[in-house]
Amino acid sequence: MTGDLLFVGGDLSGIQKFIYNISSKKAMVSLKGRSAYLKRFTDEVCKRILDISEIQKSPQDKDEMKIYCSGGKFYLQVPDTPTIRKSIDVIKREVEAQLWREHRGQLAINIAYLPFQYDGDNVVVDGETDNIGILWKKMTEKFTTLKNQKFKDELLDSYGEFFEVQKVGGDIKVCQVTGIEGDVVPVKMYDDEDLMVLPSVKKQIELGKKLRDEQRFKMLEEYAGDTYLGILRMDIDNLGAKFIRSDFKSMKEYKQFSLALDWFFDAEQGRLHDLQTQDKYREFLNIVYAGGDDIFVVGRWDKVIDFAARIKDEFKSYCHDTLEEETLSISGGVAVVNAKFPIAKAAEMAGEAEDAAKKYSKQKNAFNMFGETVSWMNEFDYVKTNKDKLVELIKNYGLSRSILHKIKKYALIVKENMAVEVANKKGEKKRKPDWSYVWHKAYYLTRYMGKEKDNKEVYKFCMSLRDEKLLTPNDYRMMSLAARWAELELRETDNTNTKNE
Repeated sequence: MTGDLLFVGGDLSGIQKFIYNISSKKAMVSLKGRSAYLKRFTDEVCKRILDISEIQKSPQDKDEMKIYCSGGKFYLQVPDTPTIRKSIDVIKREVEAQLWREHRGQLAINIAYLPFQYDGDNVVVDGETDNIGILWKKMTEKFTTLKNQKFKDELLDSYGEFFEVQKVGGDIKVCQVTGIEGDVVPVKMYDDEDLMVLPSVKKQIELGKKLRDEQRFKMLEEYAGDTYLGILRMDIDNLGAKFIRSDFKSMKEYKQFSLALDWFFDAEQGRLHDLQTQDKYREFLNIVYAGGDDIFVVGRWDKVIDFAARIKDEFKSYCHDTLEEETLSISGGVAVVNAKFPIAKAAEMAGEAEDAAKKYSKQKNAFNMFGETVSWMNEFDYVKTNKDKLVELIKNYGLSRSILHKIKKYALIVKENMAVEVANKKGEKKRKPDWSYVWHKAYYLTRYMGKEKDNKEVYKFCMSLRDEKLLTPNDYRMMSLAARWAELELRETDNTNTKNE
């Protein structure tokens, strides 16, 4: 059995709300600045722990100590001594106090450690001998406990600040980016307009401005152009479970896997960067945040949806070729909004879409758009193929756009029927489902086909709708999604044509 070691973990909580809690005013600069700020903050905390003098004096390989540091999380393997434990506790208190001063509860950090020893390929933790996954299992349990006790030490040390009656009246100063009250300072934007913001927000904006000078990214409304903005959020399915069940034989294997995964999600020089800088996407979207396995992208709505599908394909290929991993998948959701829509709310909507995708099936591996979820396995491609066909037939073969409305109308009736059936089974309602859509669909399409007998492409497609594509509830759901997608894409074409006239 080897010597005593500490498994040290750090986990920033509140990342999502922190990034998105901004007004739309100069949103892109603030978003990019906050994203970069989070990465730097986690790196600095990790470095502070590794710079503890007794750790530096240790003969243990320093490169092996840093296992992972990305996406607001870090894991370290360091020697276990009373001095090192005490030093980590001090850093923890100092960092917690800093976060409270600067962000007033928006961000919190959980730092914990587990003493352990190696016993061959296994580890011994709290008297238990198991594979290496037990470290992640127990660390996750510690993080859960700490998240329920956020700022406990700050509360005990500054009870009056939290609970005594605060003075009111006078001028209330509010940060123009976050809407949070506090002492504000001016920060100059590109148009020479001064914004009054919290000091911490000023640091983030200055960082965002520097990144804009380097990366030349656009403002949100510029990405949308004359159409809608797409807000995309994605992350890997069941990644935590993979670490806990431990598909890795050693800490070295885990580190190699994590570094390879981190490379894929690196928006500055990794696989995501290579994808985003392709001509097809470069001018139309931007990766605001990519950390750990989380992705947040903004851009023109149609390009963002296409980009999500490309990420899925690239990730599948990367897992097979580089990670030698066949079980991982990635799910996501997109919110399509007006360019002036509040970015914080749009990000929340995208998060809800992502959650819906995660709940779609046990396998997850799904995507939510326009309020509907489809599996990446086969449903997304089916919807896209039919969307493309609808657009082609309407633009080039004279198919009536009214068919889009009809498909959506029939699908809505089917959806309502399903709700009625569920309610009836529960004894909540006694209504009969509306089956009229069945003969209305058949009548409408047959009649329309009669008018288009000489238009072979339209006739053939309408026949397939009637006899093949609109039979089951899921058929209606997917074709309705294709119709909604086609409707927006055609509107995009109309706007372009109007602009060119």
